[in-house]
Amino acid sequence: MVELLQHAAIGSLKLSLKLIFIIVPLMVAYEFLQNSKTFKKILRTLHFVLKPLGFSEHASVSMLTGIFLGITYGSGILLAQSEKDMLTKMDITLTAVYLSMCHAVIEDTLVFMAIGGNGFYILGTRLVIATIVTFMFYRYLKGKLDKT
Repeated sequence: MVELLQHAAIGSLKLSLKLIFIIVPLMVAYEFLQNSKTFKKILRTLHFVLKPLGFSEHASVSMLTGIFLGITYGSGILLAQSEKDMLTKMDITLTAVYLSMCHAVIEDTLVFMAIGGNGFYILGTRLVIATIVTFMFYRYLKGKLDKT
């Protein structure tokens, strides 16, 4: 019994260390990039990709944050932007739809790869399904939600 508990504790510690080495550098990189010209360029590029799905330019920040750092950070930025009336109802709805299916893609993919998953399939499937479903929501809601 003691051996089993010891094995479980060592396994949990190894996994925790792997998670720390994945998550902490991502968070530090985000803090440094957030106010840089590179970050703004990335936002413009992301908006180019998101525009056909119905997103406005202001939604790029919460989408980028949510996609790469997780739904908690993305929704926090989404709430802050919506309180400042920077987002339309469509932006808020589409961001919620997309991020509910596809958030923290780097972190989650690396975590699943660390335990033996295929990163290409995990990431590809999440991106494709989230994009298709979000586009379907956009087509359905277009004209039904207020654009303000």
